[in-house]
Amino acid sequence: MPVTLHVPLLNGPFWDSVALTLGHAALLILFILLIFQITIVALFALSIRKKHLYCSRLLRPTYLLLKRAVQVGYLMLEIDDTKITKILIQLENDVNRDEFAMIPLEKRIVFLPHCLRSTNCQANLTPFGIKCLECGKCDLGMATSALMDAGYPVFIIPGSAYIKHLLKQSHLKAMIGVGCHIEIKQFQELARRNDVTAMIIETKSDDCVETTVVWEDVFEIASIGLDKKIGEYHK
Repeated sequence: MPVTLHVPLLNGPFWDSVALTLGHAALLILFILLIFQITIVALFALSIRKKHLYCSRLLRPTYLLLKRAVQVGYLMLEIDDTKITKILIQLENDVNRDEFAMIPLEKRIVFLPHCLRSTNCQANLTPFGIKCLECGKCDLGMATSALMDAGYPVFIIPGSAYIKHLLKQSHLKAMIGVGCHIEIKQFQELARRNDVTAMIIETKSDDCVETTVVWEDVFEIASIGLDKKIGEYHK
């Protein structure tokens, strides 16, 4: 006959007390995490509504984690993450607004995609991007003039390699990037790697030819922290 041995392993008043203590500790940790999550959500909501980032040292890393979690969730559900891009851009701009406002103009830069130019553009490519001729065939002449008159260095670039080069050659602290869905991801990644505060404006479409952007949005962001708003755009 098989013999069953009863071994009093982890049994007795002492281990019962340990188990009870661990259970209480687990509940306390869960409660603290719940309060933390509620606090973070409330701070984000308040920051977005007031356009002022409260507890920035806490919210910035938390935002990056939440952003990645949202993107992963959309991929798992097989939902095109372009649908949430606009929301994430607005959120990231709101998160960065206060820090961007404190950065002096001489430490800022503007990057514009070359696809905004006319198909009849005669401008040449240089080591620093496209040199606009201000011929009037597209809106780039108007926009670059307004931004440069305000004191911004403006570069019309054909790709992210130019951004990498320019960031390495300078001591910039802030950048304004205009681009399509793919370019925006590159802007944000380059900004994080180079410890640069980025403000992003998405183009109206992902087309690579004669793309358009709402210039009022570009000027509004570029005017943050300045005494005077950058020139108005008229269609």
